[in-house]
Amino acid sequence: MYQDNRWLRMLKPGITAIVGAGGKTTVLERLGKYGHNSKLPIMISSTVPMDSAYIDNVEPFDVICTSDVEKGEAFCAARIADGRVPAWFWGLDGNDCYTGLPTKVIEQLKVRHPAWYILIEGDGAKGKWLKAPLPDDVPVPVNCDTIIGVLNLQMLGNSLLPEKVEGIETATMIMGRSQGAVITPAMLAKLIKHPRGMFRGMPCARILFCTGYNAVQHRMTEALLDEMEDFGLVASVLADGYREACTIRQYVSYEPR
Repeated sequence: MYQDNRWLRMLKPGITAIVGAGGKTTVLERLGKYGHNSKLPIMISSTVPMDSAYIDNVEPFDVICTSDVEKGEAFCAARIADGRVPAWFWGLDGNDCYTGLPTKVIEQLKVRHPAWYILIEGDGAKGKWLKAPLPDDVPVPVNCDTIIGVLNLQMLGNSLLPEKVEGIETATMIMGRSQGAVITPAMLAKLIKHPRGMFRGMPCARILFCTGYNAVQHRMTEALLDEMEDFGLVASVLADGYREACTIRQYVSYEPR
């Protein structure tokens, strides 16, 4: 139950955008599951292309692909009323990827259904470990309530290389280092805190969700969190594993008591 509660602490009504790299879909799935178990009105979606393999085999999500807004909204409302979790996507492309809903549709859903917990995957990293800002990034909904930024801690002590980093040119520019440099906590914090970085400069609640916690030296993680102290995070979450095996090891809250 304690584990469940730590996931539930990240859930708030409104729009929660999950961005970054290194476990976004895992976080989306786990939040959907724990929210459903607590009988919250959860809806799943995306604003970016999403591999169908991550959704098709995950219950209790009920998937619909339609660009008919009235039909999609009615489907979600009916499933939520039945105690289910709907997952609405715009369509399915030729690469077996779900295409995300337009950002405006997500924004309108929140206005019409303020009690819903709308969870969206809002970033694409092409399977890499770290994501830098890109010119063609899909914007986060303007009325977003929470952004959960997913960070793979295994980048600490790793090399700054295109095989690991989506947007390597931007990453090197922001960090002020050349390709091949070893990534330090200060460099990683600089990338996260950039005005166009992980949290897109949005004035909403920010949660840093770190995966790979036990795969790196804890002193490096502590140094990273020290670098993030002045950034106004609501919480930092330290976790291991992916999909069903994802386990929260520490939940550090910065909210005033």
